[in-house]
This record gives sequence, structure tokens and C-alpha cells, in this order.
Amino acid sequence: MSYQLPPSPKGPLEDLKAILPTIGTGILVALFFASPLGAAFFAIFNSLFVLALLTPFILFVGFQVWSALYTFEAPCPSCGQLPVRALKNGEPSVCLNCGAFSRVNEKGDGLELCNNPYDMLNEGMGGGSLFDSLFGGGSMSGMSDFVSADAPSEEQRKKVKRQGTIIDVEVERDD
Repeated sequence: MSYQLPPSPKGPLEDLKAILPTIGTGILVALFFASPLGAAFFAIFNSLFVLALLTPFILFVGFQVWSALYTFEAPCPSCGQLPVRALKNGEPSVCLNCGAFSRVNEKGDGLELCNNPYDMLNEGMGGGSLFDSLFGGGSMSGMSDFVSADAPSEEQRKKVKRQGTIIDVEVERDD
């Protein structure tokens, strides 16, 4: 039979050895940040942190300034229901309600149509919105989305053809 000896009593050094790694790590971290290398680390980290916080605000303000300087907003010249925002350099913009293309006029004080608003929808017969023509809706339903619901009259066809006709004239000068 063997006897088990009681554990030896812990001295004050045993408790100190248990917390020595924590104390050593804390001292080394404090010395690192007190050194010039730690100051450089703080400067870089703080700069990146401030940049990450300020970037969304800077981008928002920059976009608002760009939008105010280079775009123009007015009601749609075709339907007049929704505001249309177009670039001031003449690039066309689409009305989300009726699908008409509009651009800023030459004076820069209003919008003008770039096309006949009826050219895009229902093959020249007008009606509906761009959303309705893409996804269905309005008065059409089912498979009739691909076929005009109302047959246009002969007068309407002639009017659309007459308005869409481009006349090209070459002038020659007799000397």
C-alpha cells in the first residue's frame, strides 16, 4: 500500500509566476506605444480610422455638389407627372413614368423631348408607362401584352407616319 503525500504548500512565488505573463505583456505593450514606433502606429491607425468615418460624408457632399453643377431637374415635358433629372451636356434621360427621352435645352433652363413620346410605347399609338410596357399592367392582361388591345384607326396611323417622316432637303445655289 502506498501513501499519498499532501501537496506542498504554495509560496508567494507560485502566485507571482501565475500572473507574470499578463504583467509582462502589459509592460511590453505600454513600452511599445510609448516609443516612437508606437506613436507612428497610432498615427497611421487613427488616420485610417478618421478616413473611414469621414469618407461617406465627403462622398455625399461631393455628389450633391456635382449634381447641382452638372444636372438639371424639371417635370417631364411629355407627361408632367414625375421630375426628370438630365445631364446639362445634352445626354438624354428617360422619364420613369412615360418612357420619354428628354434632355436639357440649349439655353439650359428647361427640358425638351428628344423623341416622339409615342414611338417607344405601343408601336406609335401612345398610352401606358414604360413599366407597363415592360412588365404588363394597365388595360392589357395575359398574352395580350404583346398585341395592341385597341386597333388604331387609319387616321391615327397616317398621323403617326406623317409626324415621324424626316424630310431631307439639299439646297444648291445657282451662281
